Amino acid sequence: MKDSPDDLVLCARFSDAPTAALAVSLLSDEEIPAVADNAMITTLLPFVGSVRVMVRRADLDRATAILRHGKLLE
Repeated sequence: MKDSPDDLVLCARFSDAPTAALAVSLLSDEEIPAVADNAMITTLLPFVGSVRVMVRRADLDRATAILRHGKLLE
């Protein structure tokens, strides 16, 4: 199956839901649709893992740059 620009891909991982929500908000402000995957589970069971922020493949490079500029990624 061929990759589509609309496929959701991993943009970032965060250890907590509030930081992931901030990342989603920053991306939304720049008109990049994003979702925080696993946020509810990680809030209820913090030892389970990380919260993943997913974006469309077409937006990945721009989204990563925005999160780096916002100091959410190194």
